Amino acid sequence: MKSKFFIILLLAIAWGSDALCDSLRISITAPQLKNSELALCAYFNGKVYKKDSLQLSDQGVGAFIQDKKLDQGLYLIYVDSTKYFDVLLSDDQVLQVEIDTADFIGKNKVSGAPQSVAFAEYVRFLSGKQKERMKLFDQGKALQAENKDFSEVSEKLEVLNKEVQSFQDDFFSRHKDQWVMLFFKGLEPATGPYPSPKTQDEAKEEFYYLKDHYFDNIDLLDKRFWYTSYFPQKIESYLQNQVEGIPDSLANGATRLVAKTMKDTTCYQLMLSKLTNYALQSNIMGMENVWAKLAEDYYLKGLASWADTAFLSDIQSEYNKVRYNRIGMKAKDLPLQDSLNRKVQLYNLGRKYTLLVFYEPSCGHCKKEIPVFYDKLYKKYADKGLDVACVYLLTDKKEWLGFVNEHHLRGTHWYNLWDPNRTSYYWEFYNTATTPSIYVLDKDKKIIAKKLNDETLDQLLGDLLKSD
Repeated sequence: MKSKFFIILLLAIAWGSDALCDSLRISITAPQLKNSELALCAYFNGKVYKKDSLQLSDQGVGAFIQDKKLDQGLYLIYVDSTKYFDVLLSDDQVLQVEIDTADFIGKNKVSGAPQSVAFAEYVRFLSGKQKERMKLFDQGKALQAENKDFSEVSEKLEVLNKEVQSFQDDFFSRHKDQWVMLFFKGLEPATGPYPSPKTQDEAKEEFYYLKDHYFDNIDLLDKRFWYTSYFPQKIESYLQNQVEGIPDSLANGATRLVAKTMKDTTCYQLMLSKLTNYALQSNIMGMENVWAKLAEDYYLKGLASWADTAFLSDIQSEYNKVRYNRIGMKAKDLPLQDSLNRKVQLYNLGRKYTLLVFYEPSCGHCKKEIPVFYDKLYKKYADKGLDVACVYLLTDKKEWLGFVNEHHLRGTHWYNLWDPNRTSYYWEFYNTATTPSIYVLDKDKKIIAKKLNDETLDQLLGDLLKSD
């Protein structure tokens, strides 16, 4: 989604009560910022978008005014990279803000919209207590460094923690089920049976509990969370930290999250799009399993009504490239030939690991990397259990063997192969759109890695063959 810039409406008119109910008006008083430009920005899906701007008067007065409410969520009033603060917008979006640049959190005053006021109250209280906590921490460290008794500091910290807990309990009670309460509740991490595990079994049980309950404090059907600074990052954190780092586990974790949002059209679209883009843009090996699984479960089943024909066509095209060759899948067998026209089956290469490489001699990267694979990888690991199946993709035997002979690409466990009669249909089972195309297979021909450069391959094979 691209940032949208709205024309500022500086209207010096009286607003009736009916108009206020359906409009936005954030009045600003900031004498220290007279003649400054302020921006009103929205947090949305992990980014910040400018929604409005204004120029304060000579007296430091102005207002963000729109005849339609903004989506409920967290917004940013921005002066510059050192001067900004957050405002929560709920159903009532008529409020007044008095800015004091000496302390944007402690001295700013918010009045009007009750939940915006409550948000400022909560932030101000916790910010003050955090300053007290840090001061006590510093005192405790200093005493500990001098081997002095710091029990009094510990007692003060305990009192402080109780004050914070008491404030939060009272705050949540006063604002029960209101957006401001749900916002702050969503910041709290879920906890399992063993928040401080002492054994491996307890840590395992805590992990799997949180895998299922990570979003207990957030309603995944409430679109307002998408307009916060923390929820989109929480989704990524879930995949990174609370799901096993195995491609198929990540894929299943992502599709489960999407399934939980399907009862709300907006949240469903946002979650599916978020996870799809996150996986497509990731450089982490195996993340293609995530977007491919989402494609299988939603896009290609016609369950993304908002997606246009062009997008679905692109998804289908990209999916076809990885349909049969994702990490964790068993590689498709290929009937190939060597330079003497002898038949060679990929599955007949029976050593611990197989490096399967598709290439074209005319490809600039191939000219550089194939000889490097031979010198740096094959020579190093051939005696330790590595087969290399180097597959020429074209049908010009003279070009092929000329390249092989020029770079001395021969060896007992280096197989120069091709498919002159096009009987293997390798292009259906492997992504050879870019070359060299590289796959690492285990002894059962399961794909364990792909798309690696020579340095990463060297490290991977070193670890694999050393452990074996």
